[in-house]
Amino acid sequence: MDGSEFQAHARDLIAPSPSRLALDPTEVELRRAVSSAYYALFHCLTSAGSQIFLSGGDPLRNQVTRAFNHTAMRKVCDAYVRSPIRPFPPPLDQLNPGVPNARLINVAATLMRLQDARHTADYDLAALVEYAATAQLVRAADAALTDFAAVQALPETQVFLTALLLADRWTRRG
Repeated sequence: MDGSEFQAHARDLIAPSPSRLALDPTEVELRRAVSSAYYALFHCLTSAGSQIFLSGGDPLRNQVTRAFNHTAMRKVCDAYVRSPIRPFPPPLDQLNPGVPNARLINVAATLMRLQDARHTADYDLAALVEYAATAQLVRAADAALTDFAAVQALPETQVFLTALLLADRWTRRG
């Protein structure tokens, strides 16, 4: 799964529906939309990242996809977002000698933003989840998915995807 179904679900959850008595989505629907938007981008990246390593065999590719870690991915995204003002940590500094493409930085920033929003929507039931903010997050996910599609074939994107999976294991030099 590449995430497109999650994003379509997020859009459906915030769209007015003739079958609904009220035009506005419920808070539960808004919370689900935030979560779906996050998982749309997450699954898009993990699916693309697993493709780098495996050209065939769904069971093994699925297992590689499951090896991606939300916390480790966030650290990599943070390094990409900060890269214009702070050098990459090793070995990303060797693998990505320049500032990444702005679209790739947007993908990283959006994943972090969506992750924060998903944590709030899923775990902080005292927090109010509002329509305008949710709709903006769904649009941000759309933009990030479009940006990713535009840069997916670039060599620096392959480094980014590999880092999402392996960077927390890249502690050895040499």
